[in-house]
Amino acid sequence: MISDVGAVGSESGPSSTLDEPRLEHRPLGSRPYLEVLELQRSWREAVLASQAGDVVFTVEHDPGVLTSGRRARRSHLKATPEELVRHAVQTHAIERGGGWTWHGPGQLVAYPIVNLRRHRLRVPEFVAGLEEAMVLLARGILASSSVPLGEDGLVVGRRCGYPGAWVREPDGQLAKIGAVGVHVHRFVSMHGLALNVDPQPFGFDWIVACGMESERTTSLARLCTKWGEAPMLAPSIDELGHQVSALLPRCWATPGVVPTLADCG
Repeated sequence: MISDVGAVGSESGPSSTLDEPRLEHRPLGSRPYLEVLELQRSWREAVLASQAGDVVFTVEHDPGVLTSGRRARRSHLKATPEELVRHAVQTHAIERGGGWTWHGPGQLVAYPIVNLRRHRLRVPEFVAGLEEAMVLLARGILASSSVPLGEDGLVVGRRCGYPGAWVREPDGQLAKIGAVGVHVHRFVSMHGLALNVDPQPFGFDWIVACGMESERTTSLARLCTKWGEAPMLAPSIDELGHQVSALLPRCWATPGVVPTLADCG
């Protein structure tokens, strides 16, 4: 039985041919984490039972939450219990891969519940599409603030061996701007991507994000402030949700269109 999504309407993704699987978009607005987690689980069960089609839920989680994947270490949680209580932040262990991550206000989160066989996707191709969609969204937001892009500016892309979306700044520093974490059961996915638009508070200060102690996490707002010539003009989280739901089928169909920031050889 699929959980009720309340008054939130549903919208179709980009126009498709009869040969292309349909991906429905359901924007959820601002929702608590556990509510949407249960919605994901119930929808996946419906897909597995052939009672529902592929969908992408997009959401901004409020209040913020720290989640731990299957590889998370307790030592990578740096916040004290008192800090978490003061900010009303909960922690939850979930079934996706990876370590600790943060979800909260100012972050676009997208959860595709997708039958990978229907889209003729293997798991690496599915994940690559999530990463590429984030890269394309990030480029558009940075460009709107006149941030210089390309080899003489910021290079936004994927990073070999490091899941997510990354940026190489003009001084050579690498920083993560978006995370990916998925769980696939009987070829149907759960969880997804999180793009750091302007997270407030910056919950990554409380964790070793994704278990990478030497790596930096940043946001598009911070990059625009540091490198841009104009204030960040990012669309709303809801509008970004519409954009990512339209991008995902294209990114799955034509992988490899964004740069890789390190040699994969």
